[in-house]
Amino acid sequence: MEIRLTAYQTIQGEAFREKVIIKITPDIFNNTEPREGRFLFTFKDCFFKEILIVNESEINFSDISFSFSFCLIQNFKVDNQLVTDKLNFHFHGSIISGNINHTKIESVSLNNCIIQSLFLLNLKQVNVSYTEENIFLKKWQNLLGKTDVDNIEELLKLKQSIYIHHCQHTSVRFNHSKDDKYGVYRAEYEQLNEYKVRYHLKKREKHLLNITLAIQFSEKNKSTKIENALLNTLSLKGNVNGEFSIENSKVNQLFIREFNSNSNTLFYNLRPYLDNSKIEIHKSNMDNSWFDNIEFINYKILSFYRSRFAKATFTSCNFPTTSLSFEKFKSLENVHYPNNKTQNYYKDQYEVFLQLRSSLKETGNYFEAQKLGAISKEALRKVNGLPTSDKLILWLNKISNNHGLSIKRAFICFMISSIILYVFYLLSIGRIFIDSDIDFSLVGYYFYFIDITHKKDFLVDQSQFSFWSLLIDFLNKIIVGFFAFQFISAFRKYVKK
Repeated sequence: MEIRLTAYQTIQGEAFREKVIIKITPDIFNNTEPREGRFLFTFKDCFFKEILIVNESEINFSDISFSFSFCLIQNFKVDNQLVTDKLNFHFHGSIISGNINHTKIESVSLNNCIIQSLFLLNLKQVNVSYTEENIFLKKWQNLLGKTDVDNIEELLKLKQSIYIHHCQHTSVRFNHSKDDKYGVYRAEYEQLNEYKVRYHLKKREKHLLNITLAIQFSEKNKSTKIENALLNTLSLKGNVNGEFSIENSKVNQLFIREFNSNSNTLFYNLRPYLDNSKIEIHKSNMDNSWFDNIEFINYKILSFYRSRFAKATFTSCNFPTTSLSFEKFKSLENVHYPNNKTQNYYKDQYEVFLQLRSSLKETGNYFEAQKLGAISKEALRKVNGLPTSDKLILWLNKISNNHGLSIKRAFICFMISSIILYVFYLLSIGRIFIDSDIDFSLVGYYFYFIDITHKKDFLVDQSQFSFWSLLIDFLNKIIVGFFAFQFISAFRKYVKK
């Protein structure tokens, strides 16, 4: 079925239940002058089973713009043989699926749409926005009457997938209401009744949104910006040659695979909003990336696999507070299968952690660098083929002061070991548990005992020594000296080496 269009006229309330072909021909523009601020072709409240946009000849017109407002579009397509290069498509408050792929299309913009599955390929400009101030309740109720969706929660839960590949300029923006009121309200200055009743989403309702955004970069890319977004999944892939930034966004699952940041790349103020959250960086070069104020601590799984971070910048990032409880730090070939570990799993993990530690030290963040250093040593301890002696050294460092992080653990180990050894020493020289009287002077002699430079006869004459008393005294100097050293090492953890 072919639709004959007329410039600056609106088609409203129509249901097209078979494939629709829209041909853009020069005769449509005869005696037509551009009208600033107006869409050339407008569709409102329509249903389309399938749309195909066709253009076979050059059009001498400044702006060939289409507007689809509160339409249900099951399949939107653009013919591969477009000739003119001034096409602009605008979608507002619509439910849409389809494939828009052509280098001659000037721009595609989507505002407050439910995008069930849409491929945007090789376009000059893509704008995706969710603006809370213009959610028009009556218009959405009318649109949902054409679907099987019964209420707003079912609508928000619908899986949305946006695939943006090889586009020059991309913008994804969420504008959240700053008003404390939620739910239904009436716009004070709106004259049209169908736009007067509006809706502010509650926080719980926003978290029902299930939006997947997949961006693939190439040499065509010039700028990509994501602001204040609420995404269940964000996937990034390819070589970033233009500027890229994602700021002030909640991203539940971030997948960066085969990604190369050739230019400035910024990740700022990211955090998850659901429990099942993960970050995967897989076979990527993040050397030109800046991670600023990222809540790594709140993600359930962090997987860094065969990726470069040595020249990346980390500032104000929050890593797990329990530094050695690093179960969430993984080096997985596929983050969706966390139990499938490669043969060199711990070695890969160790090398990635060293890179992260180096990056943090370069920015002066010794607090987080210390954590990554401890985590890297734990990974190293589990590497197959590491000598047993080295594993023993790493294990002793772990239990004694958390690889230089814990003064508390070193102090507790010092006290427990010294007290136990002192009790055994007193037993060996017959100065304890002999009668019921308590010799409080022995408490004072304890401080002589923990002084590793003390003389052997600080408590009894040498004639009363036995093999066991000499052995225990010798072991005390070694063990207590070790824990004292570990205490001092942990105390000096912020001293630049």
